[in-house]
Amino acid sequence: MDGGFALDLQQRLGSITEQKRSFITGTTECINDQWIFFEAETDEASMLEEMIGKEVEVFTLNKWEKGIFVEDGLIQMNGYFYKLDNGDCLRFRKKLTLAYKEWLEGFTEDQFIRFTSTLNKLSFSLYDCIHCHNQLMFQEENRENEGVNFILFDNTELLLSVHHHFSRGKLKKDRFEFTLANGKRAILSTLCK
Repeated sequence: MDGGFALDLQQRLGSITEQKRSFITGTTECINDQWIFFEAETDEASMLEEMIGKEVEVFTLNKWEKGIFVEDGLIQMNGYFYKLDNGDCLRFRKKLTLAYKEWLEGFTEDQFIRFTSTLNKLSFSLYDCIHCHNQLMFQEENRENEGVNFILFDNTELLLSVHHHFSRGKLKKDRFEFTLANGKRAILSTLCK
């Protein structure tokens, strides 16, 4: 995709409606003086000390509030520090892989909105991506080329394969073929100068 069209991905993600499954949510527990995070969906445990310096949201006063982990068990909120307690509900935004993030950043604003809308209509989220082969990462910019990117999504109920056929030259052509595991299909095409 042409980097000239790229906007900051975080701005784009903020400009669309909240994507399902965009957060890892769970609860905290202090065991042997160490804070452990138990993911709600998988019950997988991880050490919270690995999150120091990263953004987190705490469910407090019936709403999610953003903060930054500053040390094990302590979160810097807007104007105060929050001390973790056993059973606190936390959520972390899921990370996107480098190849997938660069692929999304290469979309024009219109492509990003149309792609996201199509994905959402098929009951998938931008955060359901489990694999992205971004052929454009291996192409020279400002050169005529074409190829296919392969992106695989899993929403815990179905798999979705997206084949992104692209052509770069005088015109920028993109064709997205969406195929669900149940056989349902959709096609999205765009053309830019």
